Amino acid sequence: MADLQFPSLDLKTEFIEIKRERVLVVSFVGQITNTNAYEINRNISVIFRDSVYNIILELTKLDYINSIGVATLISIIKTVENNRGKILIGGLNHFLENVIRLMDLPRKVQIFNTKEEAITNWK
Repeated sequence: MADLQFPSLDLKTEFIEIKRERVLVVSFVGQITNTNAYEINRNISVIFRDSVYNIILELTKLDYINSIGVATLISIIKTVENNRGKILIGGLNHFLENVIRLMDLPRKVQIFNTKEEAITNWK
């Protein structure tokens, strides 16, 4: 899977296998701001081009997110749910921890301190 680059944000992706399931790890590195949010939102669906709906979002290096970025994360979560996939969040920095707590995430979305913890707790 190709990595995606936007102004101020890189999306790094990798496929891993966990308990015989193919899982896509999507790592956000940088910021989602007013200057890049619309472009990210328009192009984020490319992460699903291989029809893999088991996702770990690694957000440790996401330094900032605006409201459009929050909507993008919710869109990813809804796409996964609509396709009967699983999604975990593995890794949050302090800023994002506060933002994520304010989001009305579906109960199925579990949050772990690190990507490694998310992998270990994959069910």
